[in-house]
Amino acid sequence: MNLKLAGILCANITPFKENYDLDQAVLRRLIRYLAKSGGINAYVCNAGAGEGATLTRDERVRCIEIIREEDNRTPVVAGIEALSTREAIEQIRDAKRAGAAAVMLTPPHVYDWSAATNPEFAVQYFHDIAKAVEIPITIFHYPASTPSGYTPETAVRIAREVDSVIAIKVASGANIRRYEQVLRGMRALPRHISVLATSSLFQHFLTGADGALTGFANFAPEFCIDLFNAVKAGDLEKARKLHEINYALEAAIYKAPNVYKHSRYKVAAYFTGLLDNLIVRPPQVPIPEAEIRLIRDALEKLGWLRR
Repeated sequence: MNLKLAGILCANITPFKENYDLDQAVLRRLIRYLAKSGGINAYVCNAGAGEGATLTRDERVRCIEIIREEDNRTPVVAGIEALSTREAIEQIRDAKRAGAAAVMLTPPHVYDWSAATNPEFAVQYFHDIAKAVEIPITIFHYPASTPSGYTPETAVRIAREVDSVIAIKVASGANIRRYEQVLRGMRALPRHISVLATSSLFQHFLTGADGALTGFANFAPEFCIDLFNAVKAGDLEKARKLHEINYALEAAIYKAPNVYKHSRYKVAAYFTGLLDNLIVRPPQVPIPEAEIRLIRDALEKLGWLRR
């Protein structure tokens, strides 16, 4: 499996119409915008940022197809979120037929019972999927604050035992120590596993991340690309300046409560002219007005407001 996932990967949002239907035209527009940035190395669709849990099987396939139609040079990683191993395998086969180059596995909800104390569930899940479908796999490693967050040791064990694993998204937030435990464990393996951040990008890049798999890239692709390249080139002065300039927006997007994070992505995308509305699918609820003002103010200070 020769696919390498590094640099900036965009966990793209999924636009909806006022009636909650998939807005294919706006999704096409978003992908064309991201393609023009010149530095998005993969799209990760149908994941959390894309409200993948609310998408039908056909919609998941259609999202992959649209991205491939608009940008066939950049690989698509399909987010897989299923309640059972059988369902996950079906989703992966759909994604592969639609043109996905890899998948990212979200933990099934059965993990919620004992993810941290009983690693055998996570390990077996990855083994079963790798045996059923030949496709590169990205691990989605959940935070310790969530019931699905198995330990860094379990993540490293999965990568060591499952040859299909090529990358891991470490959703550790501001918990740099947990992220570094994963990073150091992966670096000790005999083959390279790409370790990808999701937020607190400046700090994660400084400690050696191979890139970021993040929804922040929907509306700030150039920032993410420039920050990663600055750190990689050793230009820490430029990296610090970029971080300082964008700190208020990043703080507004990733503040507590985390449940609104994906809605915040849409708010930022709306005010930067990338979306036509703020629609999220239930059971998510509309974002509070105070949150909207906070994000809008941060964008205005950056000069990014388009509406």
